[in-house]
Amino acid sequence: MKNQELDEVLPQPYRRSWYKRRDILFVFFVSLLWLASHVYGQVTGPARISEALSQALDKNPKNVDLLITSNFPPERFHSNVYNTIGVQRGTKGKTTLLVRVSPSNVRWISRKYWVDQIDLAVTKK
Repeated sequence: MKNQELDEVLPQPYRRSWYKRRDILFVFFVSLLWLASHVYGQVTGPARISEALSQALDKNPKNVDLLITSNFPPERFHSNVYNTIGVQRGTKGKTTLLVRVSPSNVRWISRKYWVDQIDLAVTKK
């Protein structure tokens, strides 16, 4: 057989559609998971802020003191996150006392999935 005849008999190389490629599907699903966690935090975050803290935030303070209750005892990662937004004064069980937190950081930490409740701390001055 001649080269031209062989080209006519052999099929064209199989090409997958772009939406069937594993790398594209992986990036798509990871992006979807990230978006879902972000939306979950946006929707459920305000419900984690107590009524007393919400009223205190309405007065537009410079800083607030918080009691943050998590779903589990905080570990090193969580303590590092707490220390970036305020000063950690101690942990008792699942609750951490955090002082000098700005109002924008209160809203940011309320969106984290491990936070169960955020309440206003009454501290002695």
